[in-house]
Amino acid sequence: MENTIEKTLNLLLELQDVDTQIYKILQVRGGLPQEVKNLENELADLQLQAQSYQEGIASLEENISSLRVKIKDIETLVKRYEEQQMNVRNNREYDAITKEIELQNLDIQLAEKKIRENYEQIAKNKHTLEGLNDLIQKAKQNLTAKQQDLNSIIGRSQEEEQKLTKKRHELESVIDKSLLQTYERIRNKVRNNLAVVLVKGGACGGCFTTIYPQMQAEIKEKRQIYKCEHCGRILADVAEAITIIATEEDGQLLAAD
Repeated sequence: MENTIEKTLNLLLELQDVDTQIYKILQVRGGLPQEVKNLENELADLQLQAQSYQEGIASLEENISSLRVKIKDIETLVKRYEEQQMNVRNNREYDAITKEIELQNLDIQLAEKKIRENYEQIAKNKHTLEGLNDLIQKAKQNLTAKQQDLNSIIGRSQEEEQKLTKKRHELESVIDKSLLQTYERIRNKVRNNLAVVLVKGGACGGCFTTIYPQMQAEIKEKRQIYKCEHCGRILADVAEAITIIATEEDGQLLAAD
């Protein structure tokens, strides 16, 4: 009967095989997923900038409308002052009203100046917005092209990836949680994502550091879980060596265990 350690090691080997297949599928996609993500971020940033300029233009136009209303109100007030000026009783009243009319006209000039400045800023904002809209269109085109490339690659391997992902979940559910965490920690820190390896040719299948015969014998017994002292990978088993023998008769190569 298969012991618990042996069963666990076999499950880890199976999980590693599934992860290796998934890793190869993801490698085929290369940097496309990150490129798509970068383009999405770039597009979102450009759209945010464009929205800010659009809101700025709307705010300036609203300010212009308020200033025009203010000018009309001042003009109405000036007319009233001018009517009052016609009915003053002395020079002091006349001078006071004249002074007030001058102040109101200054307010009109100031409001008109602000309107001109707002129109100038609107023109600048619209020019910038046109440039942003051009960049947005180009970013959308680039994003669409990259997404199509990525979807094409994903489409070819999607079914296989789904099967492997389902199998991975099944294996995760039957492997000890703490051991699974150790497996993930090792896999995430090593270069080739191999957390579980075999001893091949007397060496660790991950870092190729020599594993001494005594340790190999203990690994084969599968009474406990061993790790490579150099890289920390789990050593699940010892692969049988294959010796190549050449016959003297016809030079044919034979494989013998």
